[in-house]
Amino acid sequence: MATAKYEEIYSALRTGIERGEYPFLSFLPSENSLAHDFGISRNTVRKALQYLASQGYVQAMQGRGIQVIFRQHHQTSHFLLTGIESLAEAGRRLGIEVRTRLLESSMMTVDADLAGRSGLPEGASALALTRLRLLDGRPAIMDRNIFLTEVVPQIPTKAAESSVYAYLENRLGVGIVSSCRLATIEPADEEDLQYLDLSGLDCVGVVESFSFDSASTPGPVTPPGPSASSPPPSACRRSGEGGSRSPAPALTAARSLRA
Repeated sequence: MATAKYEEIYSALRTGIERGEYPFLSFLPSENSLAHDFGISRNTVRKALQYLASQGYVQAMQGRGIQVIFRQHHQTSHFLLTGIESLAEAGRRLGIEVRTRLLESSMMTVDADLAGRSGLPEGASALALTRLRLLDGRPAIMDRNIFLTEVVPQIPTKAAESSVYAYLENRLGVGIVSSCRLATIEPADEEDLQYLDLSGLDCVGVVESFSFDSASTPGPVTPPGPSASSPPPSACRRSGEGGSRSPAPALTAARSLRA
């Protein structure tokens, strides 16, 4: 059976992205340029780009073009996950009581390391939250979220302990439209052991997630943090590694550790 033309274009662009020809946070050529280069219609190009977006490789940036959100990793134990669902929504779906405790809220400056991992601008002012998530009363997730203050100046304690996403959408008008996540397994660290109920486990699962709003401006980032859920027992860490882009990406980077 012959391969559809848009699938050929998708494959070529995906290969270019995975080889680093189109680096993380760079923009693909315009639809007109791609149509000319491949000798196809813009509709076919658009269909290939939509397929790339559905697979977590790119994100349409309003007024700017198609931006690459795929990051190449050398480890083999990585998985790309798609879909957006808050912890509260997941809890309701699974019949699990979710409670959140705000442990710390502070201001920080994005350093070179965080900027390189997330795409957030180095030297930018950011708001950092550390939260402990309890699932059916069990300490399961440590969240560390980082938000650019130009997008999110502050988050009240009540919002931090209920739903940050609801606060972003309903109070600040920042809506998350896409997210990609990367999962790894790591040894539990001192903070995991201190805050999480690991039930004797010595490793946790880590999920780094990068979320984008319709304007593709970087906003909240979540660095590694731990979480645990049962059964089976697990620990999660979320740490902020978000990226910020203009015009205002509400970017959330999260690391959840789950054994």
